[in-house]
Amino acid sequence: MLTVYRGATVHTMDAANTVFRNADLWVRSGKVIKVGVNTEIPSDARVESVDGLVITPGLIDIHTHVGLWGEITERNNDACEYSTPFTPLMRAIDGINPRHFSFEMALRGGVTTVQTGTGSANPIGGVWTILKTGGGSLQDRIIVEKSGLKGALGENPKNVFGQANKTPFTRMAVARLIRHGFQQAAALSDAERTESLENQTELAPFIEVLEGKMPLHLHCHRADDIATAIRIAKEFNVKLCLEHCTEGHLMLQAIKESGANVTLGPFMLPATKYETRNLTPEAPRLFHEAGIPFAIMTDHPFIPIHYLILCAAEAVKYGLDEVASLRSITSEAAKLAGIHERVGSIEPGKDADFVIWTHHPFETRANVLGTYINGVKQGQSSLASLVK
Repeated sequence: MLTVYRGATVHTMDAANTVFRNADLWVRSGKVIKVGVNTEIPSDARVESVDGLVITPGLIDIHTHVGLWGEITERNNDACEYSTPFTPLMRAIDGINPRHFSFEMALRGGVTTVQTGTGSANPIGGVWTILKTGGGSLQDRIIVEKSGLKGALGENPKNVFGQANKTPFTRMAVARLIRHGFQQAAALSDAERTESLENQTELAPFIEVLEGKMPLHLHCHRADDIATAIRIAKEFNVKLCLEHCTEGHLMLQAIKESGANVTLGPFMLPATKYETRNLTPEAPRLFHEAGIPFAIMTDHPFIPIHYLILCAAEAVKYGLDEVASLRSITSEAAKLAGIHERVGSIEPGKDADFVIWTHHPFETRANVLGTYINGVKQGQSSLASLVK
């Protein structure tokens, strides 16, 4: 059945950042059919009045541990395999609990798509997944099953393993472990590569990165760790995603020249470790002014996933253009994650993932009235009764 949502202000977040006021949003069979003003609605369509409300695309957070991290404590989670520092075969899909409460939190905050997976205890942790936060079984919700190989530089691997009297003790050793996987994979013959992929050996994820089938995601806070990440990616000619990039504002030109993807955050936290002492909510503005595309993330559970919109609003408060900020958690996030053909904007042919708000989402009084995935309302906002 065709459903038309009539009367809202629709922020499409398309390439032109088109905003329709008093708009008609047509949805059928889980897809956006049309968005416009004063459209001729068929007599058999179901019309939902959303007068005076605001519609945006479903929000996207491309760095989380949703469905894997049980609680905020370091040890109570399925996101890090602490037995050894080198665990490339850990796959997010094998640890995600689709009934975990973090998915409900995401829906409550208008987040319809997340990238989730291993944490940052390991120099090489495992393979991430991109999925929707609601709408059927885990398999039905997956957009990209293997969306990148996750690794980590800096203090996390040193503290987790070095303090247990295991390698790595130093940043040099962390980098060596990451390089070693790529060196071994690059040295394989074509026949050995084929065999490794077929048997899913420990080198298989590295081969997939080397062949451009998925990127390398590296956790990095300090500027020198960011430089190491760029150096490793250049050595092996692989696509790099800089995760956190906390001191990236100190080396903008180098990051821009590297062509790496950037995911910024979380910047609404105290500097709980030495390497995050230069954390600043001004970073998104500085990246935008430098012409470097980026996404803003929560790193859930460290910032709860339903506060993604507040993270973007905080960046606006520190000077980031409002449209650029909303794009960083919708269309730009989708583009950086390689899923922009399906999600991230409200356009004909794309998945009908959208959020109905009481006010513009950057207003402090804005509440989520409905989060829709594939055109279906997910759950019930606990705040809805406040605006009846």
